[in-house]
Amino acid sequence: MFAIANFYRFVRLENPAEVKNAVEAGASAIGLSGTILLGHEGINAGLAGTCPETLAKFILSLGTIHPGLNNLDAKWTTGESLPYKWLEVKVKKSVVTFAGEEDPDIDAILAAPRLSPAQFDLLMAEKGKNVVLVDTRNDYEYECGHFEGSVDLKLKRFKDFPEAFLNRFGKEQDQTYVFFCTGGIRCEKAVPWANARGFKNVFQIDGGIIKYLEHHKNQEASPRGESRYQGSCFVFDQRRAIDETLTETAIEMAIETPLGTVPVGD
Repeated sequence: MFAIANFYRFVRLENPAEVKNAVEAGASAIGLSGTILLGHEGINAGLAGTCPETLAKFILSLGTIHPGLNNLDAKWTTGESLPYKWLEVKVKKSVVTFAGEEDPDIDAILAAPRLSPAQFDLLMAEKGKNVVLVDTRNDYEYECGHFEGSVDLKLKRFKDFPEAFLNRFGKEQDQTYVFFCTGGIRCEKAVPWANARGFKNVFQIDGGIIKYLEHHKNQEASPRGESRYQGSCFVFDQRRAIDETLTETAIEMAIETPLGTVPVGD
């Protein structure tokens, strides 16, 4: 069984190339595999290893490389097989591709409203009929699994979201929206982007689908209740999907999907 950690943070990195060298050296030294994207706007990573304790120590050590990477909140899942073939550390203009020049800045991203999984469940229980759930992921991810009653915008790529959302909801700015994605990073940009265009009641599920599933898996956190998520959760690695226990699961899909190109968080 392999331990898989996915994490991201929007933070200003003045010299991402310098950070890359130190991160790559540390990950290579302990035999980790996965993808780490670094840029002036932060980090987005998916890593795997045989020992969860060693992987956790590495993530903790990133704070010694750059103070902005201290105390990163990883999302933990497992896999029967190694989900990544090798280690790849890249410096990119964006750690998640979205709207290009119209991307929100880091301050807007950090200020965007969030709902914990418990708050999301409460909102849906009390006002669900007046809430529009919007999946910011691609169509094949929606097909794999999604929240009950959510809207599929039929996206092929995340950068298609702005046009697709405005075409569908451009005249409904007063609605209450909740955006969701796999690990939260896409919504980090989509929510403040929507806010800047007059959609004032837009929220994201903090930590995405993975944190939601983790919340419902954890009996001690709160009464479990009934999960609103249906099906499996597509992930961008060799596992293809995880189930409600955050464990690798078999899926059959009739369409081609890209694998191993970006971390789960994208």
